[in-house]
Amino acid sequence: QDLFTKGVRELVFQNGLNRVELLDLLQALALTSEEMAMKSGISSILWERGAAHIKVTEAGLDEIITAQAPPEKRPLVRGGETAQEEQSIAGRSLLLGDLTTDPAGFGARMLDLAGQSRLATETIEDRLLSLYQETGRKIDRENPEQREVLFTALAQSALALETPHRERFIGGRLYGDLDAETANEQKAELEEHLPSEFHEILTGRFSQAWTAPQVATLLKKSSAKTTAPSPPPRRTLEIVPVPEDLSVLVADLAEYTPDELEALKNLNQAGMESDILEAALRTLIFLLPLVKNPLRPAPDEKEINLFSGVVRQLEDLLSYLLRKKDYALASLGVRALRVSVHPAFEPRLAEAVKKTASKSSITASITDLRTFARESPEYHSAYAYLTTLEREATEVLLELLAEETSRPAREFFLEMLKDLGKNQIMLMGERLTDERWYFVRNIVSILAETKTDHALQFLQKVADHKNMRIRQEVVKGLSSIGGKKAAGLLTKFLKDQETEVQLMAVRGLAEMEGAGREEAKALTAFLEERKLNAKEQEATVEAIKALAKIGGPEASEFLKRYIRVRWWRSRKLQAPRRVAALRAIEEIGKREGHGGRALG
Repeated sequence: QDLFTKGVRELVFQNGLNRVELLDLLQALALTSEEMAMKSGISSILWERGAAHIKVTEAGLDEIITAQAPPEKRPLVRGGETAQEEQSIAGRSLLLGDLTTDPAGFGARMLDLAGQSRLATETIEDRLLSLYQETGRKIDRENPEQREVLFTALAQSALALETPHRERFIGGRLYGDLDAETANEQKAELEEHLPSEFHEILTGRFSQAWTAPQVATLLKKSSAKTTAPSPPPRRTLEIVPVPEDLSVLVADLAEYTPDELEALKNLNQAGMESDILEAALRTLIFLLPLVKNPLRPAPDEKEINLFSGVVRQLEDLLSYLLRKKDYALASLGVRALRVSVHPAFEPRLAEAVKKTASKSSITASITDLRTFARESPEYHSAYAYLTTLEREATEVLLELLAEETSRPAREFFLEMLKDLGKNQIMLMGERLTDERWYFVRNIVSILAETKTDHALQFLQKVADHKNMRIRQEVVKGLSSIGGKKAAGLLTKFLKDQETEVQLMAVRGLAEMEGAGREEAKALTAFLEERKLNAKEQEATVEAIKALAKIGGPEASEFLKRYIRVRWWRSRKLQAPRRVAALRAIEEIGKREGHGGRALG
């Protein structure tokens, strides 16, 4: 019920969900409806935090109360046959029954009454706030049993006000007072907090997202307190003549003393620069989809130039944020560069992404990441920024890994690649043709970590690589992936020209899930070709041990040839084979007799 009230209709968790994203979701769900509305809903909160594996379906537009044009003003009725309770406000009477039956008409009459009864120093919205507060107190005092119904109707009447008055009343006065209280509670050092005409843009709150329950809650809070009288308007300024010695005063101000410069520096450092940057970034993001004129079939050169100008400001702002190491805001800006726009604008966005995702900037971000403490907010924000540039960051990390000589640094890069590169299998598969064997070996290791069928296809392409160390890495990767397909591919390495690779393949088959009858046949064929000599002794014994784990009755019958000791051959070489064969036959018999392991 709480989630439904907050507008949540469906939660979808996708593959790849991690603990950080789940924590972001729980923190967002813990917000009140008012706080969630300030941040434009839970979807916007999760998008800003980079939770890409959680999708939220929120209340549709049909659940949002939209403002309608007020009906024609009619004379106020002060009596009649219906027994409706009258509410007296500032010497005028409004029928309280009209509040539930006709909220829009009630709001129109409240607006008319505010315009007629306001003081010279008051705006209409100031007077509206006083009238709505007085109405709310009267409801609490005389109709507590119908409190919820009446406050909901009161909120609907506020939403039905004429557009300019509605936005200034709800956004500027009701939400403005709430923001001022929040700022005083969280930032006691602020001396003032003044909502302005740009309130919605700066806070991410838009008027079409207001709902009756939200406004009703604001009206309840507002009714519980009294409104201070409005200050006299600032336009009533006293005019004084310009002093005759003004030029002398200006000359004295032309140069600052060291103390004055230090004071200005301190003032600058105490400013809310981060808030200004965030407001500027959000404003530019908001402007991106608005450049296109919907009345024109295609953008003309003027619109393209305007769009390019907005993107250029975004580029400059992103460059500054990266220098400041503000990766949280930088991530928001990079995601904005990937929004869907008119095809004529796409080349400009692609150019901006390429500029932002240059090798030097990504390398600097990775260097910063290594300096941050694990699990720190700075580490998570920098990592989230690199995640938004997943493909570009994967390319840079591959190059860094190939060139790095320090073992700790290589381990760090490899760990990042296994996470960032898991969705870039095509990119890494394209780089398997690189001439640097160590570069290819790193890619094979990362592909094996993905444990996907797509990765198996690329591993098969390098199964015949001329460098033995790459073939060894492929065998190791196939052994870790497991499964029937990997086991079948691993049998091909039993014919490798290098004994070390053959041994790795035999041992991999012995431990691999998915190896069965077909792989056992490949091992018996491998043993058929082994000769009785010291060079091939180790591979023969390991193959017999592998058959003990994956072989069936056919393998047991085959191994009987190693039990008999031939006097004309070396007993020293035959003894280890005989012992291994006897144990293998016994193990196969136990497994077959008790159901044991399935054979393919």
